[in-house]
Amino acid sequence: MALDAGQVFAGYTILRVLGSGGMGRVYLAAHPRLPREDALKVLAPEVTADPQYRERFEREAELAAGLSHPHIVGIHDRGEFEGQFWISMEYVAGTDAARLLRERFGGGMPADEAMAIIAAVASALDYAHHRGLLHRDVKPANVLVTDSDEQGRRIYLADFGIARRLDDAAGLTSTKMAVGTAAYAAPEQLMAGPVDGRADQYALACTAFHLLAGVPPYRGPNLAVVIGQQVSAPPPSVGARRPELAGLDPVFATAMAKEPSGRFGSCGEFAEQLRRHLGAANARSDRALDPTALALPPLPPSSPSSPSSRRSGRRRALVTGVVAGVLLLVAGGVVAALQLTAQRHPAPASDPFIGTYRADFGSTIALDDIPDSAAPPALTSTYGVRSVCRAQGCVMTAQRLGGATVTDATLVFDRIDDSWVAVSLGTDRCRDGPAEFWQVFTLRPGPGGSLTGDFTATAANACATKRTVTFTRTGDVDTKGIPDPAGVPTRIVSPAQALRGRYHVTWILTSGELLQQFDTAVTTHCLRSGERCMSYFHEPSNDLPLVFGGGKWTWNVDATSTCPRSGDTTHMKSTGEYALPQPPADPIAKLTGRGHQEQSAPCPLNADFDETFTRTGD
Repeated sequence: MALDAGQVFAGYTILRVLGSGGMGRVYLAAHPRLPREDALKVLAPEVTADPQYRERFEREAELAAGLSHPHIVGIHDRGEFEGQFWISMEYVAGTDAARLLRERFGGGMPADEAMAIIAAVASALDYAHHRGLLHRDVKPANVLVTDSDEQGRRIYLADFGIARRLDDAAGLTSTKMAVGTAAYAAPEQLMAGPVDGRADQYALACTAFHLLAGVPPYRGPNLAVVIGQQVSAPPPSVGARRPELAGLDPVFATAMAKEPSGRFGSCGEFAEQLRRHLGAANARSDRALDPTALALPPLPPSSPSSPSSRRSGRRRALVTGVVAGVLLLVAGGVVAALQLTAQRHPAPASDPFIGTYRADFGSTIALDDIPDSAAPPALTSTYGVRSVCRAQGCVMTAQRLGGATVTDATLVFDRIDDSWVAVSLGTDRCRDGPAEFWQVFTLRPGPGGSLTGDFTATAANACATKRTVTFTRTGDVDTKGIPDPAGVPTRIVSPAQALRGRYHVTWILTSGELLQQFDTAVTTHCLRSGERCMSYFHEPSNDLPLVFGGGKWTWNVDATSTCPRSGDTTHMKSTGEYALPQPPADPIAKLTGRGHQEQSAPCPLNADFDETFTRTGD
């Protein structure tokens, strides 16, 4: 129960609530005797009652009280009052890094501001580690930043001495705590393994990624997905979010290694390597050809009636495989299991999907999960569904029975890895003209026989959109009106589907000069015949849609854009061709071709260039 303003707790007079979390609440409180205001953290009764937690709290609070560092919030006192542990700390007037990201730096902080925070926190962590104390919960919300004054802006790491149960065998028992922490916690910590200072270094790297990219390195709709990615997914690319920071990717790859032995030896070493690579990236940028004449296709306005009328740059989320039927069992807030595998082709499900399903489509968002204030509203449709599994794989057919028209009336899904995927072609408007759209459902089995995932629509002229979608069974269905999945032809796997993952793209002029380079991600979806595919490369500032057919990919974008430096309007036309590498390989390690870009005044350009896509990871 929250304490009210004016209430006295352990001698402290409560002034107001500063924040709350899974462990308890933090209050601004007046000291019992001194003319001072402290931050008073009061832990929940159930936490205090845990015998193992009591032992750790008493030990770590004692250690934390002895810390004296310019970037660590000082511990004043601690104790127990009416069955609740409490700890009083220095009150830091200002904000925290998580709030700064939400309110001011949605696309990531300027690199110099982020580095100041990273270096300060690294120094604080190494200091504590040398004194035998781990933090175990490094994240933006625990990094406090004061308002600028005559001493400048000061940075503090908070919550030392608040022992956590996250690395206990019985850990992760509070979903409120875990959801807020899992996005930054090291794999060994989430798996209840032994931890040392390298777990804090991993969490600092995740925090640094969030500061620079504007989003945590791993995200998902629920705790299970986030933990699964932390444990098994490769480190993401900060360069895919901010191309000018691509040189930092090797540093993050080391700092976020799944095995502690693969990480840096200290937090300070990580911060120093980040600083060095950032300096090197800036130097390369200063020496490179000025790309300010190169325009990119703009974001077309959303149409109130169209589900597929906006361009975006989302990197596709990684899907983690599952063994033993579940990734996580979260029941009553208790995580009961965590077993992961990198298996790409699990055995097909034996339970058929059959019945009437309500399909709930969310509002349109960008491929990068960024909300659109002008997005069309959520929609609902009704489908009749039936499925069958055979030697060649599992197939599911869905017939729209009523509701909103989002895509074709009849859909054919194939079970690919752990997802049901349906690919169809439709028409819509892209950049004020009619266009062919690749409409793709990607659904995964959910609780209660539901199917959840997303619906995307992409066009060759760099238009894209996404909706979340959930199929929920509402009753039985007359199968006579639904195509028999057993009669559907076998899906032909196209070699183009090997173009998947993350790639580094370079454009080299015929003169040998570098025109542009960036990191991007691609997902390839093919028609069931295997004859045509859409490979949609995307990152926040640039989309590059390639359509496959006849043994090659083609690129063709014709759009009105703006000159990067002046903001003036220019007309841009981009084309390219890229042959399927021979012999075919999965995944495709390198794709090459020739591109051409033309732009009108006031930033004219007429350039041929060699284009290379080099795979950097999943």
